[in-house]
Amino acid sequence: MQNPSLSRRQALGLGVGLGAGTLVGVLPATTAQAGAQRTVAYEYVRQQTQSWCSAASSFIALSSRRNPTQAGLARDLGLSGGSGLQDPLRIAAVLNQRLGLTGAAHRYVFRQPPAGTLKERLRMRVVASIDAGHAVVINMDRVAGDTYSAGHYVAIVGYRDGAYKIADPDEPTRKGVWFGADDVVAWNKLNRFTAFS
Repeated sequence: MQNPSLSRRQALGLGVGLGAGTLVGVLPATTAQAGAQRTVAYEYVRQQTQSWCSAASSFIALSSRRNPTQAGLARDLGLSGGSGLQDPLRIAAVLNQRLGLTGAAHRYVFRQPPAGTLKERLRMRVVASIDAGHAVVINMDRVAGDTYSAGHYVAIVGYRDGAYKIADPDEPTRKGVWFGADDVVAWNKLNRFTAFS
């Protein structure tokens, strides 16, 4: 619970002191009710090229609210010449621009929590994002038995106790599959994800 006697400046200082380098403000903790299960509406697409997982995952995140094209998202993300996403901050910028949320108080934000805090912070942000009707885009180095040495983006489209529902644009058999939260955390390459908050 946030201490009401803390000023905004003290709260932000505390957040920065805890290593929240991409903290925009201090939000109240969001926790799911025990046994809660929620998913967002989404349209699954397979990535059109080997390097467009970020574009396809962004498409999945936007699909319930907008009708983007994967090629247009790839262009906006700066994907060219077969290279993958070079700047993970672009995902939040592109999602916000496409949703008309640039500068809005509640919008997509790139997160990279400190080592050892990913499980707790990811859970909090996934619950808040899904409850607001927005998928999360997360960077992985593994999904199930598949390894991605250059990293790979998937969308988290739901949550329940101890698990996340992912839509993996590289593998149609994983277009809406539940995986344990511990597995998803273990498969996260650099503690990076983009969530609505």
